[in-house]
Amino acid sequence: MALFEEQPIQQPVPHMKEEKKLSQESPFFLDEKEVETQKRSFLRPLATLKEKRAKAQKEKPPRIKKLITEIIPIADYTESGLFQLKGGGYFDIWQFQSKDIYAMNGEETSFHIYSHASSFQSYPEAFKIVSLNLPVSTEQQQRYLEKKLARSQNPLFERFLQQKLKELQFLEWGRTNREYFVFIYGNTELMVKERRENLIRSFQRTTPLFEVSDKKKIELIYKFYNQNAKLGNKQ
Repeated sequence: MALFEEQPIQQPVPHMKEEKKLSQESPFFLDEKEVETQKRSFLRPLATLKEKRAKAQKEKPPRIKKLITEIIPIADYTESGLFQLKGGGYFDIWQFQSKDIYAMNGEETSFHIYSHASSFQSYPEAFKIVSLNLPVSTEQQQRYLEKKLARSQNPLFERFLQQKLKELQFLEWGRTNREYFVFIYGNTELMVKERRENLIRSFQRTTPLFEVSDKKKIELIYKFYNQNAKLGNKQ
């Protein structure tokens, strides 16, 4: 008979397991490595922001172009009436003589449309067509009426001429025409001139081309780069 009751011997649990268990149960207690890791992840965005600011201060601001000649690609206007481009090459501007197909009968309209399409197919080089609403030009008619007014000695006739002059001025101020321009490009001036002659021959039967004055060319370029501008006397 045993003097003492036998009890099972309990093995001691290692301290490391207890600490691990404590850290799993209580997430508020963190190791030093975990604290350092979270501290770096928290401070990293601030460091990145400081680096970006320092880099932005080192970089120079972009240069603002002050002159329109630095913006547009046109370098010069040659004596032969061509525009020279900065990147190399030239171009010229001519105008199509437009027609009112709604005033034609069915056969004339079909002939004009198919002939125009055939002209496009026969010309192999690239070109650009631009349509614009431009003010009606009555400058020649006004000069003629002003000359008549200066020579007239009849008061009744002068009153009639003044009325006609006002009508022409109103048309120039309040009316516009749809005009079509063709831009012809080439690497050299000779190439532009050759392509221009070929284009004139191709469209001679349907929509003839006629030359644009130097003044009108400059006005067109001004209009392209100042789209809110108003040409002519319409202010």
